[in-house]
Amino acid sequence: MTRVYNSKPIPLHATDEEEAIIRARADERVKTPEPRYSVRRFVVGGMTVMAAAAIVWPSIPRIYESTATLVLRPTNMEGQNDVSEASRQPLDESFIISDLDRLHSVNLAKEVIDIHHLAQDDEFRPKPGATEKAQALVMNFLDVALPQTWAHGFIAPSTDGLLDGDGIANAAAREETQLRENLWHRMVIDRDRQSYTVKVGFRSNDPEKATALTNTLVGAYLKAQVMRKVDDADAMNKLLSDRVDEAKRRAETSQREMEDFLNTSGLIDQGVQISLEAQLSTLSTELANARAQLIDFRTRTDTLTAMKAAGTLDSAPEVLASPTIRQLNQSLTESMSRLAVMPTEARSISRQAEIERDRIVTSVRVEAENWAEREKRLTDEIQKIRQTMVDRRKASLRLDELRLRVDNDTQVLADALTRMKTRGPSTEALKPDAEVLSPATVPDKPVFPILPLYLAGAFGAALLAGAALNASAIRRTTLRLMQQS
Repeated sequence: MTRVYNSKPIPLHATDEEEAIIRARADERVKTPEPRYSVRRFVVGGMTVMAAAAIVWPSIPRIYESTATLVLRPTNMEGQNDVSEASRQPLDESFIISDLDRLHSVNLAKEVIDIHHLAQDDEFRPKPGATEKAQALVMNFLDVALPQTWAHGFIAPSTDGLLDGDGIANAAAREETQLRENLWHRMVIDRDRQSYTVKVGFRSNDPEKATALTNTLVGAYLKAQVMRKVDDADAMNKLLSDRVDEAKRRAETSQREMEDFLNTSGLIDQGVQISLEAQLSTLSTELANARAQLIDFRTRTDTLTAMKAAGTLDSAPEVLASPTIRQLNQSLTESMSRLAVMPTEARSISRQAEIERDRIVTSVRVEAENWAEREKRLTDEIQKIRQTMVDRRKASLRLDELRLRVDNDTQVLADALTRMKTRGPSTEALKPDAEVLSPATVPDKPVFPILPLYLAGAFGAALLAGAALNASAIRRTTLRLMQQS
């Protein structure tokens, strides 16, 4: 099978229109020659930049960096004397950051500035701004233009005073703030990985100055940590001292109250209790006897009264035992035995006997009343003794409370004194929360400028300079490539 392709013949010669365009472009090339690459210009430009870099290199200010390596440690008091324990205790990330922020404290900056007199150091002291320079020019002009009397008669106005009315104080404050900012701007704080190791230092044009500033900052930082602990320890010791004074005052007060109570209550005399117990025993015995006698005499009184009322009093034992009654009965018997008895004599003897019997009954009743009175008085006296003993018992209970209070206050005082003594030497053994692993040393190489980087930059600038001298050729090539694409 044979394929047949229908296609137009390809012309071997250009058309008239294309020949016209070619001739026009050839005429343009004749009129404006195309730019060409020049190796000479490239070399001259690059060598010029390299020579300039070599000339500038010695005049570039060197910046030296001196750092000290610190390792942070836990802050508990027990871990200060045991390195292994301090290493085992983890530090919180927030604590580490907060502790590093203390390096930017105003007090540390002020100490570094004062020790090294950085306010007079050209590297750190604030540079006058455009306003201050303009003010100085104006004042110099006024010193020259004004008469001598006027120049000495007026005080030079201050721009700070014209702006805020308190220029001297505010200017000094701003200058001090700017001085601290300059110091902090040159401070270096670099933490190694996620460890507790931190590099602290300064950058300066003078390597010895950078080392001195670093050592001063580290020393002030460690001293500030110790002083914070000393202040805390002093505050704790002050608190403990106040507690000791308070405990001592309470112990003395309770001891004095107990002694006063011993004196006022009479418990200080132990013989009183023994005497009261002996009296109570004796009086109790007498009271028992008195009550027995009272019962006996009351019974006899009641019996005699009943016998008197019944007319049988003559048979009472008391009447029969009375010598007077026996004598009167004998006299009455003798008188009755006589032949002639006078009735008057018999009645007299009977009346005397009746009187004697009434006297016997009365005497028994009076004796019963005496024993009743004795029993009452013994009861009252025993009640008083018992009340006294009850009061002494209550007083002894109160004394036990006072003694317990004295013991407690004495124990509190002893504990406070013991705690104060145990914390006494701790202030002398306080250590900072950081340890210097490697102190700052004088650097022998600057951190800026770095020669390899400087050479790489100079070589790049030389390449750019050589390319800039061939900019037309590069532009032509770029446009041609863009048109072909």
